[in-house]
Amino acid sequence: MDVRPGARAGATLFLAPNELPSLWTRIVLAEKDVDNVRIETITGSRPHPDLMVLNPSLSLPTLSDRDCVIFPAAIVAEYLDDRYPHPRLLPPDPASRARIRMMLLRLETELFPLAQTIQQAPKSADAKAARKRLGEYLIASAQVFPRRGWCLGLDFNLADCAWAALLTQLPALQVPMPKDPDLLRYAQQLLGRRSVQSVMR
Repeated sequence: MDVRPGARAGATLFLAPNELPSLWTRIVLAEKDVDNVRIETITGSRPHPDLMVLNPSLSLPTLSDRDCVIFPAAIVAEYLDDRYPHPRLLPPDPASRARIRMMLLRLETELFPLAQTIQQAPKSADAKAARKRLGEYLIASAQVFPRRGWCLGLDFNLADCAWAALLTQLPALQVPMPKDPDLLRYAQQLLGRRSVQSVMR
């Protein structure tokens, strides 16, 4: 017997509120300006019945589109870029794509986990250490933001979407923005972008 959820018009993106991987994919979707993707925000301890069928691991974000179930965030983000190709968020040349993917790997494996540590227990000693390390990472990363353009180049890309997710949450994480002028310029430009503001409303 087929126990999959009933067919819907368009895709469904299952998200966790305020978690960086979910915010990242929301910003990618907002950049694409797609109106036929249903957003399901998962809150509370009771799992969403459709998500239980589609992805028993319940990891978020999860995208269901046609007969595909896609996760985690990095794969969801690239799928959305391929599925809705305008505007493109990965450059055409292999070297530039590789640099952006390496940046995304660093965000996913180093910076996002620090934010998660802070969110899980904001007053703990681990959170205090994570805030310090996150601030240090931000200062060290300033060199990837040129005086004009975006992360690693002139065109807005998937790495910018991921940075936007992180930078929007710095106040909630109680991590001060470093005073590096290039980073401040980048943050101001990034947080003023329409797609980012629409997600943060």
